[in-house]
Amino acid sequence: MRHTHLRAPSSDAAFLEVPPLSEIPAAVERRLPQRTFDVQGRRSDILAEFARGEVIAAARDHHASMGLDAPPDDLDLGRIVATGHQPELFHPGVWVKNFALAAIARRSGATALNLIVDNDLPKGPILRVPTMRAEGLGREVVAFDSWTADLPYEAQAIADRERFADFRERVLAALGGLIPDPLIDRFWPAALEEPPTDDPRRRHNVGLRFSTARRKIEAEWGIRNLEVPLSRVCETDGFRWFASRLLAGLSDFSTIHNRALAAYRRLYRIRSKNHPVADLGVDRDGRLEAPFWVWRDRDPRRRALWARTSGDSTSLWIAGEDQPFIVLPLSADRTACCAVERLRELPEQGIRLRTRALTTTMFARLFLSDLFIHGIGGAKYDELGDAIMEEFFGVEPPRFLTLSLTLHAGLPRSDATREALAAAERTIRDAEFRPEVFLDASDDPTIRAAIDRKSAAIAASTATRRERVARFHAIRAASAEMRPFVEEHRLAAIAERSRLAASLARDAVARSREYASVLHSAARLERIPDLVDRRIDAAREKRAISD
Repeated sequence: MRHTHLRAPSSDAAFLEVPPLSEIPAAVERRLPQRTFDVQGRRSDILAEFARGEVIAAARDHHASMGLDAPPDDLDLGRIVATGHQPELFHPGVWVKNFALAAIARRSGATALNLIVDNDLPKGPILRVPTMRAEGLGREVVAFDSWTADLPYEAQAIADRERFADFRERVLAALGGLIPDPLIDRFWPAALEEPPTDDPRRRHNVGLRFSTARRKIEAEWGIRNLEVPLSRVCETDGFRWFASRLLAGLSDFSTIHNRALAAYRRLYRIRSKNHPVADLGVDRDGRLEAPFWVWRDRDPRRRALWARTSGDSTSLWIAGEDQPFIVLPLSADRTACCAVERLRELPEQGIRLRTRALTTTMFARLFLSDLFIHGIGGAKYDELGDAIMEEFFGVEPPRFLTLSLTLHAGLPRSDATREALAAAERTIRDAEFRPEVFLDASDDPTIRAAIDRKSAAIAASTATRRERVARFHAIRAASAEMRPFVEEHRLAAIAERSRLAASLARDAVARSREYASVLHSAARLERIPDLVDRRIDAAREKRAISD
């Protein structure tokens, strides 16, 4: 595990890409065959082929049920590029992954797959919107819904339809014309459309409304990646084989996970016991915590999954419940085929088994894709994931791309600079401790006498402690005598410092990269795919010329 330094760029339209985007399409084209490993009775390459077919079928069904364009019939399942994110109103630094996904897939002849990570928890039904106040640029919180329950996206329905319906108007009122063509004008009408699905839970699901509206806009811009909710992926047999492998080897997995996590925390000097993830626990009854979430439909709050193997069977518990909800015919030396059959029963029983952050990308990278595109947060997580995968599965983890973009919203800024603020601070200090710098040219006899006394004190001997103390007091007395003559300079500098600090604070609001994409200029966002294309092609052309 190596220490990596990933930081979002601060300048506008600047990319973070590790490795460079220009290297990626060729790397996907010439990918090396991955070493195979056993997945509880199935060979990993055979399972990967099977899992990809299932997920693509689930994506086709998702497109049809949500009114999205139908995927082509001739998709290459042997070469898939994937990414994923929560179905939230994310900023352009996240959205750029979808555009890069399309560009890389197009150049390498691969299939582009976006995972809608709907098993994660929403951050809240609000958006922070830039607004102009009397004192200058600030932020206003605007809510698109009123739910407060701590539910995953897949279980979060629109609670307040009136608030959801007029969200666009309230956002535009807060913006007050600061951004001339915000994407929300096009995005929100699409989010208000009811999809053709017969399932009311999906029809009014907040995350699916957002992801569908985003995908429709992408299609208008020529981006037609496949989309599939992670909740659908977690109800495929390919995922159940993967989950069974981890459950059968949970004792080893837990040890490896916690050891790698301790090494990660030492490397990054992290003291928190919950960062980047919590250790997998063990209870007094000998049950082990598994790296999955589980919940019941009647109470869709995520719970930890606990497991205990006894003989040839493994019992599973939902955290907080006394009795296991299923007993699987599964152990370390037993094939998972029968366990997979039992796990198929869970959805009919209203029980949902889902990945956690590390196991989401573990499954996606090992079985669903030849390249995974991470943002900064996901890349940091998967430094840990790589260490776990390598030791538990005995293979070199597939490489991933880390990609982000900083895009400013084009909000008004002042002419204030940090250099000017530092100059004002220096002026205040000089007026306090070096007033002579403002008075050196003065012919006032009182001032000249004070300057001369200070110069003499500075040049005085410091051989003994008595001399040093006398020198200090003489310098301070001379400075105090001159201060009244520079009070105007000091007060003016204090006022300037206050003005500059306030302006820079407002400018920080303007320069934030965290504003949701729906608040940005639609015309500018539409140019991001072209920026990605040109970034890939220019570097490739440069390399071809140098070769």
